[in-house]
Amino acid sequence: MAATEGFKRHGAHTYLAHFEASEKEVLLNLVEQIIELLAERVDHGHEDPLAALVGITSHDSPPEDEVLHRLLPNAYADDVDAAEFRRYTESTLRGKKQAHAMSIRMMLKASPEGDVELDHKGANDWLGGLNDIRLALGVRLKIENNNYEHLELLSPDDPLRGVYAVYSWLGWLQETLLDALMDEVSE
Repeated sequence: MAATEGFKRHGAHTYLAHFEASEKEVLLNLVEQIIELLAERVDHGHEDPLAALVGITSHDSPPEDEVLHRLLPNAYADDVDAAEFRRYTESTLRGKKQAHAMSIRMMLKASPEGDVELDHKGANDWLGGLNDIRLALGVRLKIENNNYEHLELLSPDDPLRGVYAVYSWLGWLQETLLDALMDEVSE
């Protein structure tokens, strides 16, 4: 990825970043994949309109897709407790993660020159969305317990090398946004 300055604090509660066209394209592609992946499961088994209205679903099993399972993990080790908790929370969690990804998408689409300006809420949305993208890429890269050594040594022609470069770049981008937010706290 191109070297940018990342996010910088600008004023009391504003955070700025500039993205090159290629960076915008990569981010847009990734957030659109996350949005699609998080698309709500159709809940055919639900007959109670009140339960549907408040987000209670009949889904009580974890997603089969390993990336989606990482984004929507079980909250409890016990299968019965995990299933019950999932029924009450999965729909809301999916919606929140989709909203974070949509926030990134909207800001990038609204910035033809690549300049993104975030308020505090937008910054938090971006942190959540970037984290979800990194979780998804981490599953694809099989990153567990900080085992980055083998990824650092990937050959230049290995297709995972590019994925790892994007994963690392997104981590750096998150760090610059966190640093900008922390500048606000220290003043």
